[in-house]
Amino acid sequence: MLSPLGQPVLEAVAWGDQLEALLDTEPACILVDARQGWSVGVETALRLRNEERTRHIPLLLLGTSACDQADVLRGCGLSTVDCLLEPIHPELLRAKVGMFIELQRRERTLRAALDRAERAEAVARASERVLGTLLGNLPGMAYRCHNTPGSPFSYASSGTLELTGYDPEDFTHHLAWQELIHPDDIRRVHEGIQMALDARTPFTLTYRIRTRTGEERWVWERGVAIQEGPQTELPILEGFITDITPLRRAEQEREALLAQARAEQNRLETIIQQLPCAVHIAEAPSGRTWAFNARAEELLGHPMIEVRGLQDFARYRAIHEDGSRYVAEEYPIARVLLTGKAQPEEEVLYDRPDGSVRVFLISAGPILDARGQLQAVVASFIDITRLRRAERRQAFLASVSETLASSLDYEATLAHVVQRAVPELGDCCTLDMLEPDGSIRRLAVAHVDPARAELAWEMARRYPIRLDENSGSGAVIRTGKTQLLADVPDQAFVQHARDARHLELLRGLKATSALIVPLHARGRTFGALSLGYASPGHHYGPEEQLLAEDLARRAALAVDNARLYREAQLAVQLRDEFLSVASHELKTPLTPLYLKLSALSRELPRCCEGDTRSQGLQRHVDVARRQVHKMSTLINSLLDISRLSQGKLKLEPEDTDLGEVLAEVVAWFVPEAARVGSELRVEGEARMPGRWDRLRLEQVVTNLLSNAIRYGAGHPIAARLEVEGDLARLVVRDQGIGIAPEAQERIFGKFERAVSDRHSGGLGLGLYITRSIVEVMGGSIRVESRLGEGSTFIVELPRCQDTR
Repeated sequence: MLSPLGQPVLEAVAWGDQLEALLDTEPACILVDARQGWSVGVETALRLRNEERTRHIPLLLLGTSACDQADVLRGCGLSTVDCLLEPIHPELLRAKVGMFIELQRRERTLRAALDRAERAEAVARASERVLGTLLGNLPGMAYRCHNTPGSPFSYASSGTLELTGYDPEDFTHHLAWQELIHPDDIRRVHEGIQMALDARTPFTLTYRIRTRTGEERWVWERGVAIQEGPQTELPILEGFITDITPLRRAEQEREALLAQARAEQNRLETIIQQLPCAVHIAEAPSGRTWAFNARAEELLGHPMIEVRGLQDFARYRAIHEDGSRYVAEEYPIARVLLTGKAQPEEEVLYDRPDGSVRVFLISAGPILDARGQLQAVVASFIDITRLRRAERRQAFLASVSETLASSLDYEATLAHVVQRAVPELGDCCTLDMLEPDGSIRRLAVAHVDPARAELAWEMARRYPIRLDENSGSGAVIRTGKTQLLADVPDQAFVQHARDARHLELLRGLKATSALIVPLHARGRTFGALSLGYASPGHHYGPEEQLLAEDLARRAALAVDNARLYREAQLAVQLRDEFLSVASHELKTPLTPLYLKLSALSRELPRCCEGDTRSQGLQRHVDVARRQVHKMSTLINSLLDISRLSQGKLKLEPEDTDLGEVLAEVVAWFVPEAARVGSELRVEGEARMPGRWDRLRLEQVVTNLLSNAIRYGAGHPIAARLEVEGDLARLVVRDQGIGIAPEAQERIFGKFERAVSDRHSGGLGLGLYITRSIVEVMGGSIRVESRLGEGSTFIVELPRCQDTR
């Protein structure tokens, strides 16, 4: 009967586990078969109603027609129990059971809807609670309001109080938010909101407000417009506002610090750019370039190389003396990156792209942070090429000057100088000298290529240089003016060449730049120094011209000094020859004259005995004898000077007693000393045997005593002999005017005196001859003196004279 309903029908025979299991399936209705016993059926119905699981499940009792089942059911209070009596009609049974099934379906649907509503309500309550918690704990306020300026909020979160000092109720009842906005920001805020509304996008604003206490704060607002319904004209604004005053202040401080940092950076950049040296700052540890100045690229001759790693430093162009390139780790800045230690100044050769090699003086040092960690490296360098070139050239000039001063053979020294000038001053150097007859002679040639040096010699032989030339050495010697050709064009060869072979020789030298300077001294030009480069990229300029002219001046002075020396030597030789001849010629008549005067002095007392005029005549004769003796002494001095100059002063050593010589000479000078008021005393050793030239020894003693009498000022004069080992010492001391310290060495020179001519006689040769004789004897002479306290001359002689 029930199968047409399409629902499963489950059967249980009696109350038991099987029925318990069936009840767990929540059936739509339960049919109780009470046809065999109505009371049992009612009891079963009551039992089912008492079960929690079946209390609401409809029951259908099937009974017989003899029972009034309905009354029984009502009596039992089983209102949800129906009965069906026999005969049982299938349609009626299906109708009742179908109704129960539909009721179950509806009940289940309603129950599910109620469950969903309960769950939704729970979720809503939870969301509201979470939202309230979030809004209450956010550092700011949430709001909801109509987009009407001046209208209060419809909602304001509790964060309003902390943000503004006003309660949320103040904004939901009477206070408009725009009243808090800074007047200077109101227009910008409204325009920002309106633009977002027009574009249908959220808006984000930053502006200032004034709190209840008058404090000014910066706030950040994020909001969106919501259209609640199609009929609503004004949208609802919902958003969030938070205090960003600390952030804004931090940003302002950050901006100020950034501005200060930018100013410092600009100041540092300006300083770096204004520095006369090149500066390169690299990041550590990568070596990436942080900063550099324009001077760095100017000195390097190319843009700074992009460095990403340490090995990129090898792309720079530093080289060693042998021309090999630096590896990356050899650069000072790289060494600091690797070691963290400062690199002191060092010289580095740099091969620039233009072909020139510069000398850089580089130093590099670390930049450390507050923890002492390497942050960057700064390197600075300057171009000292000119300084090193100047030092090298000054050393070259000093060496040349030393060479020129080393010999008076100027031709040999100049030839050496020409050789030294290559390659210091060029690839080629020639020296042409003006001869006394007006011709020009090529004195020396030097070239880096010996074959081209031979071409220069051949050109000088085949095409002698003339003074009437318009260019070249002849023109420079004639005019005394330097010629400088920074670049030598081929047309210059064509104009200078005398014929085809001459042009071929000129071109064979391959000169690319030329410089010709005159050798000029004391108003005369007597030569020209020619320099030339034979390699591209080298040119003469003002700096090279000054150097070449300096070299030429030094060479000219050397030549002039050598010529003057030769002339002086010739003059001295002529003088010595004249003195020698004149001395001999003058001495010839003096000897008989002296003898005649001596004879006259002896005869005069006998011839004029008793004549009152004899004493006067005797005085005149004595004066004449002294003058002749003085003249003889002067002539002998001139003869000695001549012999000394010619190296012809010869000694004739013999056994001689210096004490005897001293006593004899002192006896000669006693009358003369008495005449000037001086007393001569001999002290020390009486005998001093040795081996000397007696005549020259007498001359030494004579000159020293003569000087002592002349400058003794009438005070006592002492001559003393001392022995010290193999040395004999003669000491002559006077108490006269003395000798100034600056003149004590000069007085031993030729024609020198310690006082002016009008205070003394003679030629100023006595001490010169004395020292010369003493030194020839192997001895020495010195003087000790103070002005006004006299002088002491000390002669030391070896007692056994070496005659080799």
